[in-house]
Amino acid sequence: MNEPDISFTQALDESSTQPPESSHSPEATRPRDEKARLAELHSLDILDTSAERYFDRYTHLVAEIFKVPMVAVSLVDEDRQWFKSSIGMEVCETPLEESFCVHAIEEQEMLEVPDALEDDVFRDHPAVVGSPHIRFYMGTVLRGPTGQPLGTLCIMDTHSRYLTRAQRTWLVTFGHLVEELINHDHALTAARQQGNQNGQRNTRTGLPDETLFGDTLTHLLRMSEKEGHYLAVLHLRLNRVDEISRVNGRRTRDAILHALAERLTATDIKVLAAGHLSKARFGAVVPLHSVRDLFDVITPIVNKLSGPIKLDEVTIRPDIDVGISLSPLDGLTPEDLLERARAALSGPKSHEGVHVFSHEAEETALRRHTIEQFLEPALLENRLIKHYQPLVATDGSRIVGFEALARWQHDELGSVSPGDFVPIAEKNARLSRLMTEWSIRTVCERAPHWPIQPSDAPLRIAINIPAGQFYQQDFLDRVLRTLEEHELAPERLTLELTEESLLANVDKAIQTMRELRRHKITVALDDFGTGYSSLSYLKSLPIDTLKIDKSFIDDLPNDSRAVDLVDGIIRIAHGLELQVVAEGVEHESQRTLLHQAKCDVVQGYLFSRPLLADDALALLKSWPQVS
Repeated sequence: MNEPDISFTQALDESSTQPPESSHSPEATRPRDEKARLAELHSLDILDTSAERYFDRYTHLVAEIFKVPMVAVSLVDEDRQWFKSSIGMEVCETPLEESFCVHAIEEQEMLEVPDALEDDVFRDHPAVVGSPHIRFYMGTVLRGPTGQPLGTLCIMDTHSRYLTRAQRTWLVTFGHLVEELINHDHALTAARQQGNQNGQRNTRTGLPDETLFGDTLTHLLRMSEKEGHYLAVLHLRLNRVDEISRVNGRRTRDAILHALAERLTATDIKVLAAGHLSKARFGAVVPLHSVRDLFDVITPIVNKLSGPIKLDEVTIRPDIDVGISLSPLDGLTPEDLLERARAALSGPKSHEGVHVFSHEAEETALRRHTIEQFLEPALLENRLIKHYQPLVATDGSRIVGFEALARWQHDELGSVSPGDFVPIAEKNARLSRLMTEWSIRTVCERAPHWPIQPSDAPLRIAINIPAGQFYQQDFLDRVLRTLEEHELAPERLTLELTEESLLANVDKAIQTMRELRRHKITVALDDFGTGYSSLSYLKSLPIDTLKIDKSFIDDLPNDSRAVDLVDGIIRIAHGLELQVVAEGVEHESQRTLLHQAKCDVVQGYLFSRPLLADDALALLKSWPQVS
C-alpha cells in the first residue's frame, strides 16, 4: 500500500515552525467610507436580532474544529461590536476600544495575531490585559452585499497559537458560509420588499400586479441560479368566478379574492412571492430543492387555498386549478415561466388540480405518486427484500456487522430505488410505520441464524429508523416486542438515525436513546456532517456510533481540506468515546488513510455491495477473520 502524501493530523495539529509574519499593518490600512459601511450594516436589519440556529451551528462547528474557547460572529457598529452568535463570550457586545475586530475590518481578508503579548499594537489592548485575556486572535472579514466590511468571524484563545495554512483556509471558508447567511437573508428580504411599492398593485387584493410580480420573479431567479435551487412558478386559477358573482354578488367575489390573497401571503406557507395577475388568476413562486419534492410542496398550498372561506352569510369552498412551470427546466425568464405555467392549465390534470408543464417534472411527480400507491401492498405482502452490506474493521481483518438496506423490484415500476421509495414512506405516517415494522421484523427473523462464536463480540445488524417512528410513544415497546418474538438479543441490533431527525426534538430523542441503551440496543448517528449542527449536541446525545457521511470520504485522500476535516471528526468522536464508521469507502487509499487516522470501521464498495441475505452469510463465513 502506498503511503498517502498528506497526514491527517498535520494540518490540524502541527504548529508552524516559525511564527507567521504579522498579518496586520495599521500604518498601511486602506481608506474606506465609514458612512457607507455603516449604512450597509444598518440596512441588513441584523443588529440586536435574536439568536438564529443557522449562525449558531457555524460558531459551534468552528469551536470544535479549531478547539478554541471563544468564537464569535462580530458586527462592528458605530460605537460597539455586537455578537450575532458567540461561544465563550460573557457579553453580547463590547465598546470598540475593547475590540480586535474593528482592526480586522481594515484588512483585505483576515487579521491574525498569534501572540498579542508579543505584538506592538495589541500588547496593551484592554481585551489582552483584562477580561477575556485574549492572547491569540484570528478574524476573517465578513462583507455585505456590496462588499462593505461588516465585521468578522473570529476565533480567540487565552494562549498563543500559530495556525497552519490549511486552518487559515478553513476559517476563511467558514467566514464565506456566514457571509452567505447574512446576504441570503438580505436578498430574500429585498425580493419580498419589491412587492411593497405603492404602485402596480391590484386594488381588490393589494397584491403586486403582473408587471411588479415579474420584477420580483426576476430577482428570485438570480438568487436561485446562484444557489443551484429550483423555483416553481405557479399560475393559480379560481374557477367559476362569474358564477360566484352572479349568485352571491361582486362583494362576495371580491371578498373571496382577498381571502385567497391573504392565504398566499401567510407566514406559514412556503411562497416566496405572490401576485394578482388578472381578475381570477394569481401567480406565486415556491422554492424546490428537488423535482421529486414537487407535489409534497405544492399540495399543502393548494389545500390551504381550497379550504372553505367563511363570509358573513355564506361559506364557499373555492375551486382552484394550478399550472406549474419549473426554473431552470422550463425557462430562465419571468415571461417564459409565467407563460408556460399558464399553458400548463390547458394540459391534463396531474394530481389534485395540479397541472405540470415540464414533461420531466410531470413524469417524476407521477412516478412518485404511483410508487406511493403501490408501496403499501408491497409492504403488507412482504414483496420488499433486505440486502446486507458488511461493516468491516478498518484494518480489513474482520466483519463486525451489517447494515440492512431495503430493495424493491416491482412488476410495473421495475427496480425502484431506495432514494425514491424511502422518502415517500417517511413522509406518510402509515407507510412509515409499515416500513419500520417490516425492517425490524425482517432483520430479527434472519439475524439469529447467522453464526457467531460465543467468545466474539455480538455481530450487529443496523437498521435505518425514520424520525416519525422514533418519536412515536410506543416505538420502544414495538422494538422490544419484535426482538422477543424472534429471540434476538437486543445487543445484536443497532438503530441508525440522521442528525436532522434527532435535532427535531432533542429532549425526546435523548429520553428514547437512553431507554434503548438501557436495553443494550445501540444507537448510531447516520450521515454525520450533512446537517451542520450536530457537533454542538454530541456531548449530550447518548449515542454509541458516529457514521461519517460518504460526501466527506469521496475526496480522500487527495483533498487536504477533506483529510483535515475527517481527521477532526474522528478525534472529536473518539474524545467522546464514540465508535466511528466511515461510509462510502471505495478505494484502498481511502481505507489506508482512515486506518492511519484510527477510524474504527469502514463500509463501502471496496469490500462489498449490499448483498442478499444468503450471499451476505457466505461472505461472513468466508472472511479470513470473522467475528
